[in-house]
Amino acid sequence: MKPHEKDTQDCLAIEDDKAALACIKKVVAQYSDSDVCRPKLVLLTRKGCLPCKGEAALHAEDIAKGIVQQIDFTSPEGRAIAKKNDIEFIPSLVLLDCHDNLIMPV
Repeated sequence: MKPHEKDTQDCLAIEDDKAALACIKKVVAQYSDSDVCRPKLVLLTRKGCLPCKGEAALHAEDIAKGIVQQIDFTSPEGRAIAKKNDIEFIPSLVLLDCHDNLIMPV
């Protein structure tokens, strides 16, 4: 198991959802400059979606830092991620591996 995989699994083992998300954000940030196949946090939203606007505001700092990637649900990339992982609802904050496979909804 690669270090980022172990770190991710350790985060997922945390029972408190907020603490687990904070841990995952640290892992994503820690490996953001490396060439390893690392996990990523993706926020799927859509223009004109009020709950999406609120969720984006909640994660604005992490989006600005590049820890969370905000992707439009209707874009080709967003549609591909949604289709591949059977994501039907937005906003959706998900943890993906480097091949855009769902590790878990966050």
